[in-house]
Amino acid sequence: MHTFDPGVLIAARTALNAERDTIHVWSFALAGTPECIEICRGWLSAAEAERAGRFIYATHRDEYIVAHGVLRHLLARYLRSAPADLQFGSGPAGKPFLEPASATESQIKFNLTHSGGRALLAVGADRELGVDLERVRENLEALAIARRYFFGSERAAIESAAPERRADTFIRYWAAKEAVLKAQGIGIGFPLDRFEVLFDQETDTARITTQLPDQLSGDWRIRMLPTDAGWHAAVASSADNWKLRLESEPTPRS
Repeated sequence: MHTFDPGVLIAARTALNAERDTIHVWSFALAGTPECIEICRGWLSAAEAERAGRFIYATHRDEYIVAHGVLRHLLARYLRSAPADLQFGSGPAGKPFLEPASATESQIKFNLTHSGGRALLAVGADRELGVDLERVRENLEALAIARRYFFGSERAAIESAAPERRADTFIRYWAAKEAVLKAQGIGIGFPLDRFEVLFDQETDTARITTQLPDQLSGDWRIRMLPTDAGWHAAVASSADNWKLRLESEPTPRS
């Protein structure tokens, strides 16, 4: 999966088209030049600018500005709009969405995630979706966390993994679970041990079973993304009738 320099992305102007049966995934770095950061800052809403100003460390502030500036720019290309004109709302658990200022905007669905200086943006049409990106941390207490929050085949897979592979196995499941919760729009506050991720042994896809179907649908399907070693990323959406498009050109055809 190609990771863009954010300056390359914000320089592109070609219109983009969202698709119901295809989820587009954009990967980009969060380290921008001073010029890139200032351009992105100029697109932020007053609330976003105020939040950026609350970061203690300049690196975190600049990464926030770049992440939300690139988000606005890419969505604006799908909407044939200006980045600064987009308006966002948020669901009960904080999942952001585009305010339906037009019929087109109401059809666009998106989700943003970031970790370790990188970000992923997933975009589709007329289907809820979630994306998560995680970096493997070797000092992670994977077994202890899995025994507390995971169950069934998830916990068995982590327990049976070789010690040097345990953190990697854990993060694979964690990314898949996070993508599902973000797609549902309920956040990490949902009990992780009340649903199980079941990976297909032949592919990087998974389905789930849920013990709380009134809160978490059992219809979510997960697709793992190709990443560098030491990372895991997942996209979740409903049913099986969708595919992934990993963006690799700064100006995809309109």
